[in-house]
Amino acid sequence: MTPARVALPAAALAVALGLAAAQPAVAATDPAAPRVEAPRTSPAPGFAGEGRSSDCYTDPYSGSGAGWVGLNDVTTRVTATSPSGTQLRTTFQLWDTSYGGGRTDHTTSWSTYPEAETALARDLLKDGGQYAWRARATDGRLTSAYTAWCHFRVDHTAPTAEVTTDASPKKVGEEATFTLKGADTGSEIACARWQDTPVFSVGWSCSDAATDSRVVRLTDGAADIKVRPATWGSQSVHLQTMDNAGNVSQPARLDYYAQPSTAPASFGDIDADGVPDVLVPDAAGNLRKPGSNPSATPNARVGAAPGESGSWADVQYTHRGTLGYQQVDDLLAHAPGSPYLSLYGNDGAGHFTGQAPMTVAKPTVCRNAERLTIDCGKHGLGPNWSKVTQIAAYGSPRGDSAVRGILPDTSVLFVENGRLWLAERGSTNDLDDRATLLSGDDTRWAGYELLTPGRAQGTDFPTLWARSTQDGAVRAFSVTGTPAAPVFSAFADPAAGPVLTTLAPAAHPRVGSDGDLTGDGLPDLWSADAAGKVTVLPGTGTAGPHPTVTGFGPAA
Repeated sequence: MTPARVALPAAALAVALGLAAAQPAVAATDPAAPRVEAPRTSPAPGFAGEGRSSDCYTDPYSGSGAGWVGLNDVTTRVTATSPSGTQLRTTFQLWDTSYGGGRTDHTTSWSTYPEAETALARDLLKDGGQYAWRARATDGRLTSAYTAWCHFRVDHTAPTAEVTTDASPKKVGEEATFTLKGADTGSEIACARWQDTPVFSVGWSCSDAATDSRVVRLTDGAADIKVRPATWGSQSVHLQTMDNAGNVSQPARLDYYAQPSTAPASFGDIDADGVPDVLVPDAAGNLRKPGSNPSATPNARVGAAPGESGSWADVQYTHRGTLGYQQVDDLLAHAPGSPYLSLYGNDGAGHFTGQAPMTVAKPTVCRNAERLTIDCGKHGLGPNWSKVTQIAAYGSPRGDSAVRGILPDTSVLFVENGRLWLAERGSTNDLDDRATLLSGDDTRWAGYELLTPGRAQGTDFPTLWARSTQDGAVRAFSVTGTPAAPVFSAFADPAAGPVLTTLAPAAHPRVGSDGDLTGDGLPDLWSADAAGKVTVLPGTGTAGPHPTVTGFGPAA
C-alpha cells in the first residue's frame, strides 16, 4: 500500500463532492458497505508532562483540550474492511480547524489490506495549528460513513533550557543548589532532565521521574536540585527540557569549580562526606543508603548484582576502602556458588552500577600465619571463588591511619571451605596473588558471618567481629604485633573471641558494621529487616586515642 498525499484543487474538489453526493444515501448503512474503524494518530497526541496521550481526541473542548504533536510527520491510520472482501480506497480528510481553515483529502491506492494509512508531512502542519482528521472508504459502489473527527494540536518550537547557581563556593562531598529553568511558547514546558555528562540518552520521558531523580518536574518553569560534586576541579551540570508535545531543547550547560573536600577521608564512606555509610537492599532489590529518597538513583541498581536473580538481597556485598586510588569505598560482591568476585567502581558520589563491574582474580599462592608457603589445595583454597561463603572488605592489616590524608589500601577477608583467609591489595583494582591462612586447617569458620567495624580494640589495627549463625553471639578478634609484622593468632579459633553481644539470626537476618554511625567515636552495629529498615546498635566503651568497643547500647 502506498500512501498518497493529494491536495485537490477547488474545481476537482467540487467534482469530488458531487461524486460523493451521487452515492446512494443508504450506502453507509447498507450491510454490504465498507466499514472504517479504529482511527488512530501516530505519534499519539498527548501531554508529555502528564504522561497522557490518546490515538483520537474526539472532543477538543473538554479538559485540557486535544493533545499535542511535536516536530514530527504525522501518520493517520484506520482499519477499513469490506464484507465482500473487495478492494477499497480510503480517503483521509484533514481539516484545519482554525477560523477559515480548509479541508484537504488524502486518498490511498486500492487494496484489500485492512490497515489503511496516510502520512501528513510536518511541513504541511503549521506551528501552533489545530487540526482534525477523519476517514471513509469506498469499494467504487458503496461508501462507508466517516469516522469521528480526531483532533490534535501542533507545536514545532523546541523549549529553552538554562542552568544557574549562586556564587557560593562548591566543595567536594557537599551539596550545592542549582536552578533548572525552561520555557515554551506552545504546548508549555513539561519537565527536565539534568546530568553531569554532556550526551543525553534518546527516548527519556517525564514519566521517568518516578524512578530517576535526575528527571524533574518544573513548577512555573523552574526547579532547584542538589548536586554533590564527586571530585575536585572543573565540573558541569547539563540540562535538557521537554515540552508537552515531546519536543526537547538543545542541551544547556553550566560549568563550575569544586574545591577539594575538607572532610577527612574515612573507611566506610561512599560519597566523600567523611562519614561511614550503610548500604542495604530495599524492597525491590536495589542497594540504597537507609532513609534515602526511593525515587532517587539507587546506589546499586537491581539487575546489576551478580548472580541469576540480579537482586542485592541475594548476594554478599561489602565495602570498606578501595582496591584502587579513590578516597571513597568501592563495592565488592559475590553470588553464592559463583566462581567470580565482582568489583563495582564508585563514581565518587556513591553510585556503583553506572559501569560494568570488574572481575577480581583469585589468589593462587597460599601462606600460613607465619607467612610460609603452603599447598593451597590441601588447605581448602580452590582455583575460583565458588566455594567462598563469606567476604568482607577489612581495611589495612598494617594499620588504618591515613597518611597525608590518603587512606591505606584495603584488604579482603574471606571464608572458604570453613577456613579464614586474608588477601591484600595487589595491582590496581585487584588482589595480590598470595593469600594468608589466618585460621587453623579445619572448618570452624564455616558457621560465622564476618563484620568489619574498623579500629575497635584500642589500636590502629582494624578489628574483626564475627557473628555465629547458630546462637547469634558476636565476638571480637584483634590484631597484635607491629605494622611491619602483624600477628593474627587471635583469628585461629572463632569460638575463642570475647562476646560483645548476641543478635539472634531469626530476629536479625542481616547485620553489619561500617564504623562509627552515631558520631561518638565508637564503631556501631546495625541490623536490617527485609524492607531495608535499619536499626543501629551504638557501640559502648572508650573512644580514644583509638576506640575500644566492649559492648552495645540499646537499639536506636
